[in-house]
Amino acid sequence: MGKRRGRMGGGARIGAMAALLLLLLALLAWPGAALAHTGAPYPVLLEEPAGPYLVSALADPDVGEGTFYVQVALADGGPVPAGTRLSLRTWPDDGHLPAAAYEGARDDTRYGERFVVEVPFDATGTWQVELAVDGPAGQGQAAFGVEVTPAGINWLTTVACLVPFVIAALVWLRATLRRRPPAEDPGT
Repeated sequence: MGKRRGRMGGGARIGAMAALLLLLLALLAWPGAALAHTGAPYPVLLEEPAGPYLVSALADPDVGEGTFYVQVALADGGPVPAGTRLSLRTWPDDGHLPAAAYEGARDDTRYGERFVVEVPFDATGTWQVELAVDGPAGQGQAAFGVEVTPAGINWLTTVACLVPFVIAALVWLRATLRRRPPAEDPGT
């Protein structure tokens, strides 16, 4: 008497696929995962002169909390002296808030001195940013604009993007179930 291999019947296979689909939809509906921002910061300044300094900045300006990464170097190539500080002033173009200043936290990286500045943006739109560097080597400023965007995408957009894949999986499942002949009973 041969051993029977455990095979899922058509109904059990469809039930398993439905359970997997429901699990996937439940994970996507979870607000923490669906609303998280996944985009990388983008350059807003590249080796811009600011007094005796050269500054390069990457921005991730999302509503809620925007982050700026500012690389600071001396224009003559020397090391940035200790005690150098960086601050950002931001204000919206539409004028609904006055300008506000935020201090940068110094962070040593393998590429040199970097400052990280967290800015709480309350609305989408164009905002102006004024960067100020102050230290023993002197003072410098640079200005630029950024477009503040909503943080991440909403869950409905994520689900809508998955619909073609779900349809393709269902078509594949239907074709697979139709192609297989019914299981033969070894006793007959």
